Amino acid sequence: MNDMPDDGYTIIGINLPHIIIQPPRGARYKTEDIAAVYLFHYTPNALIVAEDSPYETLDDLVKDARERPGEILISGSGKGTANHLAQVRFDNVAGIESGYRAFKGTGESIAALLAGTVDAAWGYTTVAMKHEGDVRILGVAMEERHPNIPDAPTFRELGMNMVDGAYRGIAVPAGTQKAVRQEISDLFAKLNRDPEFIARKQELGFVPLDIPYVDLPAFLEQRTETYRALARRAGLIE
Repeated sequence: MNDMPDDGYTIIGINLPHIIIQPPRGARYKTEDIAAVYLFHYTPNALIVAEDSPYETLDDLVKDARERPGEILISGSGKGTANHLAQVRFDNVAGIESGYRAFKGTGESIAALLAGTVDAAWGYTTVAMKHEGDVRILGVAMEERHPNIPDAPTFRELGMNMVDGAYRGIAVPAGTQKAVRQEISDLFAKLNRDPEFIARKQELGFVPLDIPYVDLPAFLEQRTETYRALARRAGLIE
């Protein structure tokens, strides 16, 4: 990424935790090569089971996992992704040990769930809404329940402090002047506050965010510490 122009006309779409976890795992860029300027939404992690699953509640799954350590198999989209880190964090918070089966994408992960080859899946609110009627949500990693899936409880309601997912936003090459970074941040903030845009994101299952350039350093510092600790626990990085 070092050869990208830093004149303010090169804008990059970013995803957390990917830009933090991928570089130490061999990606051909460094986190320091890019400067995040704005985050506009996140896709909350959701623990999903098939509609005919014997797990009616999160407690049902946790109880079974404690009785059968390592035997409960949960799918997700890849290693080092938001899904994978959610599994690591959940196991730690719930005091269980589950197996994680990584697939190339969310589509394959949910297909495995519906085929019955895994017991549950780490997905997102967007995925759960897309497969409404075929799956049941045991918990969502949100501050409050999603307005479009009000029957899905948050992990916090269930006694587990989990608020996380895939955060998406905009970045520029690290050499871009700070004044330009701020200008781009202001532009995307204006677009992101459009009421119709916000409503559409919620309709699809996203959670709108408004984290501008000035607030991103503190946010990224906290997230980086959390993600790296989870990645080390999973044996993804040293």
